[in-house]
Amino acid sequence: MLPAYLPQDYICRKHLHIPMKTNSVILLVLWLAAWPFCCRGQGYISYDYLPESSLKDDLGNEYGSGSLMMVSGRYNLPLSVRHDDKGRLVAWSATVNAAYGVFHNKGQARELNPDNLLNASLNISHIRPLSDKWSIIASVGGGVYAPLDGVSMKTLLANGAIIFVYKLRKNLDLGIGAGLTNSYGIPMILPMMYFSWRNAGRYELKVDMSSGMKVSVATWLNKKLKLELTALDMDGMSAVMEVDGKSKIYSTVMLRSYISPSCQLSRKTAVYLGVGGNWIRGISMSDRSLKGFLNNFKNDEDEPCFRPTLRLTVGFRYTLK
Repeated sequence: MLPAYLPQDYICRKHLHIPMKTNSVILLVLWLAAWPFCCRGQGYISYDYLPESSLKDDLGNEYGSGSLMMVSGRYNLPLSVRHDDKGRLVAWSATVNAAYGVFHNKGQARELNPDNLLNASLNISHIRPLSDKWSIIASVGGGVYAPLDGVSMKTLLANGAIIFVYKLRKNLDLGIGAGLTNSYGIPMILPMMYFSWRNAGRYELKVDMSSGMKVSVATWLNKKLKLELTALDMDGMSAVMEVDGKSKIYSTVMLRSYISPSCQLSRKTAVYLGVGGNWIRGISMSDRSLKGFLNNFKNDEDEPCFRPTLRLTVGFRYTLK
């Protein structure tokens, strides 16, 4: 679900006056991503940059402009991996996610967005078969979602999910389930869908809706160089913020397309670049309540959104066993 964009009446939000500890937080994100080098598993570290673009609503009203720099890392650590007597996977894993975003905004966009955001989380996941065709995926965890100067117990958000997956074909999985979150102040159970399709060969086609949304095709140019074209990729950040004494949820959701060459440095490491367009960078601020959640489904013409801009990415992937 793409949250609704931020209404104009939130322009009165207070400025953040405590200086950003950018270098320290970037080091923290990199440390969280690099910490598992002493363990086994796989992950990545990446840097994304979105140049300045204007913030407008569908009526053409302009609310300033802004750019975004984001450092992120992810690591999946297998805790227990085995196969049953039919060769089906039974596994436990821990996933560490960390992202730090710096917003450089001008005009009213400074009032509508925080100066920075920190998202860091830990999740424990489990997968096991239920029958020849059915399996179950369960996950539980939590993390900190806040501006740097707003980190507190209130910004700790819990989450969980359980999905029942049906294997239609060897390369096609469909699933349905439910997710639990306290993002809106009260525990809420939300429906979830799972879709994963992979087509191997000279051209690797992948459609993945297991965590976000991604549609891509890739091919190996030689033993070391791989070229990937992503038609659709969705990501974003969120935070719990105090606005006029009330606890609210801020979120930004981005939709992009890009071409990404990567070079295999060794059997376990690779570097990659990404060049493309960021078509949507929507912003939303909602109350931490059921009413605030339902308001996210509304779509008004006066809700602003950052215009399309270039998006550049550089990153490093690693696998440790």
